[in-house]
Amino acid sequence: MAAKHSVRVFGTARFVLSFAVAVLVLLVVWIAVRAVGPAEASKAPTLVLPPVTSAAAPPVVSSPPSVSPTPSRTPSRAPRKSTAPSTSAPTHSRSPERTRPPVVKTTPPPPRTDVKATLSVGASWDEGYVAAVRVVNEGRTPVQWKVTVSHSGQRDLQLRGTWNARGDQQGSGLVFTGGTLAPGQQASFGYQVSKTGRGKARPAGCNALGGSCSVR
Repeated sequence: MAAKHSVRVFGTARFVLSFAVAVLVLLVVWIAVRAVGPAEASKAPTLVLPPVTSAAAPPVVSSPPSVSPTPSRTPSRAPRKSTAPSTSAPTHSRSPERTRPPVVKTTPPPPRTDVKATLSVGASWDEGYVAAVRVVNEGRTPVQWKVTVSHSGQRDLQLRGTWNARGDQQGSGLVFTGGTLAPGQQASFGYQVSKTGRGKARPAGCNALGGSCSVR
């Protein structure tokens, strides 16, 4: 019996406690609504409207300017020239004067040095001397050699004899000629002259055709 009585008392206390908690919760909610309600009510909602855009005016289409056709011009014909013969006297055109071509001066070619001659006096005395001459062809083509010997201040000079060449006297000068010399070939000849007067006879110089000559 005591156990049943305690169960009833516990159930009643539990019910009273639950009811008190519910009342307390309702009181707290009511106080919160009273405190927040006036502030939220003063805030009126604002309606935001979208911006009104004016309708775009239709584009103005300009019409092209009217082009008036230009009348075509017909080409005017030039007046014809009269073909009547002229009565003026004919004029004779003078032929241009002939110009003389310029004179071109040509320089002579340099003397050939293919032939080289050497004159050596072997013996000399008052009445004459004896000499030997050597001629060499140093070129590339055959040559016909010729040697001329000159004298200065020699009176009554006479060519007495010549060997291995042909000798001719022209005043106080002597001219000697021979055959053809091939390239690299040489020839030797000699001669003797006599004179009158004092002083040893001796050649003044010599010359070789197509080359040079020296006196020793």
